[in-house]
Amino acid sequence: MSSWHFAHESGPVTGEGAVTHLRERVAAGELETWLRHDDGRMLGVVTNGNRAMVMAMDEFGDPSRHAVDPDANGEESGYRLSNGQVDRYDNRDTIPLGTALDVVRELIDHGRWPAEVAWQDDRN
Repeated sequence: MSSWHFAHESGPVTGEGAVTHLRERVAAGELETWLRHDDGRMLGVVTNGNRAMVMAMDEFGDPSRHAVDPDANGEESGYRLSNGQVDRYDNRDTIPLGTALDVVRELIDHGRWPAEVAWQDDRN
């Protein structure tokens, strides 16, 4: 049986376990997190504590697709990457952190994206 796990960890994770770990990382100021599936897919979450960029890749280096909030306006900064770089994203290209956690839970537990979350394919 294949499963999701946090990058650089080998143990499988449940949706709720992933959400708990993500919350702990955010509370500790670790705002970039990657999960990997045994089949090579990757899921990245970068947050500023309020909103999150959620990226889904079929494999390392894939241009990916990302969750979007088509009705959001403005932009926010504070998205600190693991290399220390701090990014600013349009709010349209991010979703509320709570919704991002729901995406992670749904994907891990049920293998699907929540129908209510819009995605933009960045492969084109």
